[in-house]
Amino acid sequence: MIRTSLTLAVALASLAKPALGENDLTPIDAPEPRPYPYEILGLQPGDPLDDVLALYTERSDAAPTSESEVLRVQSPDGNVFEFTYQKFARIGDVGINGRLAKADQDQVTAMLSSDVMEQRPMAIHRSIRQPSDQLPEPLELKAQIEETYGPPSRVEINGREMTLTYAWGEDGFIADLDALLPLVHEETFASGSVRRTEYSLCSNAQHYRNNVEYRFKHPRDEDIKTGCIATFTVRYHGEPGSTVIGFSLEDFELGRQHMAELDRQIVGALTGEEVEASDMDL
Repeated sequence: MIRTSLTLAVALASLAKPALGENDLTPIDAPEPRPYPYEILGLQPGDPLDDVLALYTERSDAAPTSESEVLRVQSPDGNVFEFTYQKFARIGDVGINGRLAKADQDQVTAMLSSDVMEQRPMAIHRSIRQPSDQLPEPLELKAQIEETYGPPSRVEINGREMTLTYAWGEDGFIADLDALLPLVHEETFASGSVRRTEYSLCSNAQHYRNNVEYRFKHPRDEDIKTGCIATFTVRYHGEPGSTVIGFSLEDFELGRQHMAELDRQIVGALTGEEVEASDMDL
C-alpha cells in the first residue's frame, strides 16, 4: 500500500510556482482535438493554459485567483513523491460575502490538470447572476442553445428551473439519455457475494468518480464516469429579482487520461527509482 498526505495551501492571487525540491512530472503529448463541439466563451477542455489566461486577461483587469494543493505521497518503505497541484484558475469570484448577498457576478473557472498535461483544463465552468430582466427567460435561452448545438440529450424544465444536458459517449453524441437501457455494475465481495447496481450512462453513480479532480489512490477501485466522454450542462435558476445561469463543460476522458498518467508516474517513482543520497552535514 502507498499512503497519501495532503496539505491544502491558502488561496493565491495568481498561479503559484512549484516549490523548490519538488519532484518533476513529465508532460505527455497534447491531447487529441476534442470530438464534441461544445465551448464556453470559445474555450474547450484540453486547450493550452495560455489560451485560458489570455481570455481571462481580455475579460478581467484583476489577476486570476487559484487554489493550489501540495500532494505528498509516501510509500511504506519511506520513499516520497511531492509536487504542487494547481486545482483551478478563476476570474470574477465575488467571494463568500458577495455570494451570500447574491451580488451580480460573471465567474469563469477552469479546473486544471497537473504538469503531466501542462495544466490544460479538464473542465470549464461559468456562473452568471444578474437581475432577471437583464437575462433571457428559460425558453429563450433554450432556443439559443439549441440553435447552436441542436436538441439536448435531456431537457428538464419546472417553471423557472431548467437543466439542459448534452452528453457525449464512446459512440458519439447521445441523442436521448432517458431512452438508454440501464447499465449494470457488478461488485464482488470477499465473501463471494455479488452486488449488482443499475445506473445510467453519463449520470451520477456511486461506483465511479463523478468529477475530474485528482485524488491519489493506489490501487484504484473506481474510474471516472465510465463510458462517458463529456457533458455540457446548462442550468437556469430564476429567483425573485435575480437569475442564475450556469454552464459546465466537463471532459471525463481527459480526466481519466490525466489520472492514469499521474498515477503511473507517482507509483513508478516510488517503487522503481533509485534514490540519491542526501548531502546533509552529519
